[in-house]
Amino acid sequence: MQPASVLAALVVGFVVGTAAPALAQCAFDQSVPNANDVLGESEPAVTIDFTDEFELHEVRVIGADNAEWATDWTRPTAQVRQTAFRVTQPLPPGKYMVIWNGYFRRHYHADGGSIPFTVAAAGEAPTPHPAAAPQEGGVHRVGSGSPYRVLLGGGAPQPAR
Repeated sequence: MQPASVLAALVVGFVVGTAAPALAQCAFDQSVPNANDVLGESEPAVTIDFTDEFELHEVRVIGADNAEWATDWTRPTAQVRQTAFRVTQPLPPGKYMVIWNGYFRRHYHADGGSIPFTVAAAGEAPTPHPAAAPQEGGVHRVGSGSPYRVLLGGGAPQPAR
């Protein structure tokens, strides 16, 4: 192998090995219910906030048995920063998941996620939604600075800073 070829291979290897990993931008910001909330109502209102304009293709509510529950959600004709809908049939006590997907045009990629929640049995105490509790100074935290941000339904609320 020529010394120039070896040097070129080392330079390419160094650049590839030390390059910063590409980070995908997620469209999800926050939701009601928040991930792992325990709800006291059987026909909950659902709100999902996005970090930017998002082409929302699908929103579904799925039970632990993979059964889909009816909602009044309709697919928007334009990009949105928020979607809101209600479950239209009473959900029996148990575990559920809001599943959403679409396309994040600004970053040229598909995106989606899930938000797990539970409907409480009679006598079980629901979890108050964290966004409803005022933070220090009586100000509500909202948007991407929220301590309750959950990406793809995979996290739990973080303590207030």
